[in-house]
Amino acid sequence: MRRPLIATLALLLPPILPAQTGYYRHVVFDNSQQRDYYWNSSAVATAPSTLEQQSWHLPVETKNVLSPPNALRLHWRSEPGGGWDAEIHLVNFRNRFPELSGQTLYLWLYAPQRIAAADLPDLVLSDARAGLQVATFPGSFTAAAPLGKYAGDLPAGQWVQVRIPLMTLHSASVYAFDPAHLQSVIFHQGRADDADHTLIVDQVRVDDERAPGSPPDTPNQVTAEGYDRHVVVEWQSMDAPGLAHYVIYRSTDRSTYVPVGIQLPGIHRFSDFLGKSGVTASYRVTAADWQNRESAASATVTAATRELSDDELLTMLQEGAFHYY
Repeated sequence: MRRPLIATLALLLPPILPAQTGYYRHVVFDNSQQRDYYWNSSAVATAPSTLEQQSWHLPVETKNVLSPPNALRLHWRSEPGGGWDAEIHLVNFRNRFPELSGQTLYLWLYAPQRIAAADLPDLVLSDARAGLQVATFPGSFTAAAPLGKYAGDLPAGQWVQVRIPLMTLHSASVYAFDPAHLQSVIFHQGRADDADHTLIVDQVRVDDERAPGSPPDTPNQVTAEGYDRHVVVEWQSMDAPGLAHYVIYRSTDRSTYVPVGIQLPGIHRFSDFLGKSGVTASYRVTAADWQNRESAASATVTAATRELSDDELLTMLQEGAFHYY
């Protein structure tokens, strides 16, 4: 068996908790835990306008993503007399700190086909968990602002980071809008141009403007250990200011590496589920900042999933339970 869990707990908890605190003070969306649609979203259209949705939620995009493994997809057609709303809600849970920290809303946008600024949707922010369905009291929301005012024309096949100073958005309700209490980012039908458009959205966050610095340092001392159906990759890093996340790349042919996930600063461990025993995979890790600049890739490590003995399986379950809690 491995060293006692209590001793390991004392070693691992201090760096993890600050990282998670900072994460939840800034991030609105980075990835969906659901494969088909994002639970913390809503998608509603009024005919004759249309908006792609699954179970009244926004669909998840897995082909064109900024940070793996997914992003959110908006596919709409704006018609005269119709309307639609695509809402991204903050992930809420018991005892979550209620305030976001920062004066600028950042989001990354990708258009498979060019979208003119005038044809982009409007943007509305709400401090109510129900978005524009303001049921909480006192709920407030901002006046609809043209997204194209901040994004400009979106070229085809290129990720663009959009910066929106929150002080330029003004309340449209009887109550003042407080950006620190943001709960929902809402895309709202803009110009009815009677045309189909697709917009991919990723890495939505609130933060302050930061002067560009050097890209993060390359993670080092990377290791990989195979279990029954997954591989655990671990590494060392300094977690310098400006670090956004780590990116984990996998290859099953030791030639082509694809990004399979990200990890928070302060957490230097990633579990990659491969689904079966007898799979060999190689891994590299990079560090990315908020401009999505990545460090050079780490050294390559390789591991294989394998059938475990009863003792090995018990150890794996104990380690898994520890890391979960």
